[in-house]
Amino acid sequence: MGSEVEVVVTLPADVQQIDQTGYVWAFLDEAAAPDRVVQGALIVGGDSDEPFLARVVDVIDGPTGRSIVHLDVVGVPDQAIDELRHAHLLPQ
Repeated sequence: MGSEVEVVVTLPADVQQIDQTGYVWAFLDEAAAPDRVVQGALIVGGDSDEPFLARVVDVIDGPTGRSIVHLDVVGVPDQAIDELRHAHLLPQ
């Protein structure tokens, strides 16, 4: 991603944090826009230096009362943009 663009991450997450479900997990209360983090949604996770696209698998109650979000990593934004341009869904 270019350094001139400020990346807005919907849900901070560590792509290395995988639980027993096999998915990346994060806490919902850390989301910048928790209303966007719903089952089936495509969101930007990670951080501003290493963002990734992910599908929200589910949002569950965690053992400490905090909601846990499971994410299925789809890829990195640059790859998605390239594919959308290839499909003529974004301008060249």
